[in-house]
Amino acid sequence: MTTMKHAHPFSDAAATSATETGGFFDKALGLLSSVKRRWSEETEIRQAVAELEQLDDRALRDIGLNRYDLEDSVRKHHEH
Repeated sequence: MTTMKHAHPFSDAAATSATETGGFFDKALGLLSSVKRRWSEETEIRQAVAELEQLDDRALRDIGLNRYDLEDSVRKHHEH
């Protein structure tokens, strides 16, 4: 007499599917986190540029900047 095995709802196939779903949510959460971090960085950069734009040309020269390169200078500094 042979014995039949019954498939359990959490068989290997179901476990694999759950793992893939968890992986999807982990990746989605990581993507959202990355977007939030980048958004925050962009906000900081825009605020810094706006503050520097309030300085006159002499004050900018004193700190080694010129008006035309403000955003590039802030972005370069922010990378480090």
